[in-house]
Amino acid sequence: MSFKNKTVIITGASSGIGEETAKAFLSSGAKVILVARNKEKMEASFDSYDQNQYAIYPFDLSQIDAIDSFVSRIIENEGPIDILFNNAGIGSESLFEETDLSVFHELMQLDYFSVIYFTQSILRHMLENGGGHIATNTSVAGLITSKGRTAYSSAKFALHGFFDSLRIEVEDRNIFITLIAPGKVQTNFGVNKLDSEGTPFGSKSKKPVGLSSKKAAQIILRAIKNKKRQAIISKWSDVVWFGVLVNKFCPSLYIFLAKRINA
Repeated sequence: MSFKNKTVIITGASSGIGEETAKAFLSSGAKVILVARNKEKMEASFDSYDQNQYAIYPFDLSQIDAIDSFVSRIIENEGPIDILFNNAGIGSESLFEETDLSVFHELMQLDYFSVIYFTQSILRHMLENGGGHIATNTSVAGLITSKGRTAYSSAKFALHGFFDSLRIEVEDRNIFITLIAPGKVQTNFGVNKLDSEGTPFGSKSKKPVGLSSKKAAQIILRAIKNKKRQAIISKWSDVVWFGVLVNKFCPSLYIFLAKRINA
């Protein structure tokens, strides 16, 4: 796959899927704009790449009122943007009855509102330039849900509703929308997800299993290259696929199973 002469913005580029997708884009010839809070981590992760091929922009996406001016600065410095990959986000796991409602506010701020703000800022620019591609990491938790996911799935389901509606509005104006729904992927996502009080799981998290981040990145690039509407990122042997298919064709059976297992 070649993305030569394409400029890509990736949020959450300092680790996991964001980092590996950025590296895959760099290897495919794209110019990549790296956005995350941790400048030092990005500098260390991409030190071996041609520094003329990427640019680092440290930013806290939860500061949503500053996103528009931040995006304008990127465009002014780096030129036209062809692809946006909204990847930054945080997870949570706790029963609703035990969850402090501040957790909902924190997740919606980063996982939903920051994506909406960033997307609108980029969309205006893409429409002026005749087109573009917006991909967003929504998670399988935006398609199916399970115990302990009330906060996380709320944000992810909201993203699916937003982008499915946006696609109808802009598809005939050369704007493509791809939803990326990872299932089990080997990242530090579990370490950073929030408990009922809004504290990261840290050492309480389970060992990451599933598809490697590098393999996930290749699937993501292929989905963007082929302008797919949606891509589920998980091994074919993973129970995630079973859950998605059962929920689609027999939702009552999915609910029956989800109540009886810890997914």
